[in-house]
Amino acid sequence: MSVNNESMKKNILIILITIVAFNGYAQRKIKKTVVEEVGFKIKLNFKTETNELVYNDLKLKITPVSTSSLNEKFLSESGINGEFEYSNYEKSRSSFFLKKRKKKLKKTEFEFLLEGVDWLLQNENINNEEYKYLFQKVVLKYDYTREKEFIDSQKIILCNPYYIGGKYLNVFELEINNETNSYQKYDKKLLIEAGQLLLQPMSYQKIIEVLKKGNLLNQEKIETLNRYNLPNELIIPPHSKFIKYFATVPVQYNNNDELKISFEGLNSKFKWIIDVEHDLIDEKYSFFELSTSWSYDNLNSNLGVNFCKLNATSNIFYVNGDVYINENNLDDEFEVISISLLSDKLYFSRLKFIGRDYIQLDKNKRKGILLKTIKIEDLDKKIKQ
Repeated sequence: MSVNNESMKKNILIILITIVAFNGYAQRKIKKTVVEEVGFKIKLNFKTETNELVYNDLKLKITPVSTSSLNEKFLSESGINGEFEYSNYEKSRSSFFLKKRKKKLKKTEFEFLLEGVDWLLQNENINNEEYKYLFQKVVLKYDYTREKEFIDSQKIILCNPYYIGGKYLNVFELEINNETNSYQKYDKKLLIEAGQLLLQPMSYQKIIEVLKKGNLLNQEKIETLNRYNLPNELIIPPHSKFIKYFATVPVQYNNNDELKISFEGLNSKFKWIIDVEHDLIDEKYSFFELSTSWSYDNLNSNLGVNFCKLNATSNIFYVNGDVYINENNLDDEFEVISISLLSDKLYFSRLKFIGRDYIQLDKNKRKGILLKTIKIEDLDKKIKQ
């Protein structure tokens, strides 16, 4: 009888310790993180005076381009194929999902989680953007070959030939419009007067040479240059309009500098006045830190494998299991979407929170965020034979 009493006392003590530990976790002093941002921000505005001229019966329009804006365009065209019928996938389901083998009884964690993300999309629990984010998170954890491919595919230098040596060239868009009934020839040199500099566009050969030297040349960039870079000579068919790009080395402009572009032998010039906005940045930002814990169908555990996406303003972050909220955004709502794996079962959550509910400023207290998930009943890690 005494043994049972002693055992009961131990159990009660363990329960009390657990309660105290949980309360200590749930209610703690407010923790702040201060982030200092130091640097500068420059914005160029091109005030147009003349951006359209006529040359050899060709209507020409030149527009200065923010070179980074071409990244998505060039990347989206990198999958173009000469076949009449072809497919191109950023991610191929068949590359990942289960190939049944007689001796294989379970899906790997990698396969099972990707199957779960796919199921969430098919059942409209997540949208395409959330699908892509969670998919990539899973791939980065489990597939090291694809991790490298993914990182490479996200690099801004992958398809944009006008990104060299860690910075962008100055790029201009040339729209060529032939409204006549005959073929027209374009073969004149372009001259660029940028402040006190006199420049010419970098030729196709020069860009290729520089990319080679920097070990940055690839097939995508060659194809992009062949599609878009302005050649020395063009024959323009009747009633047609085309877009080409030309680039110069980066130029530092001062406020009220003039940018002029002309064709050899043509007196009229394209002209812009440069307005330079130069802002120094020296700011400090304070963030409240909130820890998170997990519940899987009402089972609290820290043993799950979790992948999360945060939908929030630019002043709320999810980093390494903690939520950071700018002190000025405590009343902003944010959403956490997750897929988790625990004990061969998949779990999902889509939960909304407001920072103010977890921060008690007057008491200098904060409580952790509990992410409650539900089991995805339709999926099983076992392979049906």
